[in-house]
Amino acid sequence: MPAAESPPPAVQLDPDTAAFVTGVTSMSIATCDAQLRPAVGKAVGCTVAAHRRELTVFIDREQSAQIAADLAAGSPLAVVFSLPSTHRTVQIKGARATLAPTSPTQQVRARMHVDAIIEHLVALGYAEAALRVLFSYEPDSLLAVRFAPTAVFAQTPGPRAGERIAG
Repeated sequence: MPAAESPPPAVQLDPDTAAFVTGVTSMSIATCDAQLRPAVGKAVGCTVAAHRRELTVFIDREQSAQIAADLAAGSPLAVVFSLPSTHRTVQIKGARATLAPTSPTQQVRARMHVDAIIEHLVALGYAEAALRVLFSYEPDSLLAVRFAPTAVFAQTPGPRAGERIAG
């Protein structure tokens, strides 16, 4: 592979960012196809490797079929993590990802994450029944999307929005 096609080096998340993205956040994932048409969907949990240079987010293969196809074709990706009560938001980009079925442990992590974000949003006045629909997924359809972050951006509304944190 020529150097021009090599992915950017992985960046290491700082401990605070790693804790934030694995905490109670609402997550969206975005990709694009070969014609640069975007696809956006929900992720339902995240884990960060101990060395903090790799993330895994979970998506429903049925609901996010275009995202899965884009990733399988080598699309770059961006995942946005936002804490609704404060609007703190971080965007993490990756050059490419691998897809695999989730493990039983990852399925438990996804269920715990969905329960936690719903509890967080109910406390803010949102209806639980609607949230259960919004964050619904089929455990057997979950895919683990593993990627190395190549850039991290602050996206919290305000003067630092868009500022590169790492990468």
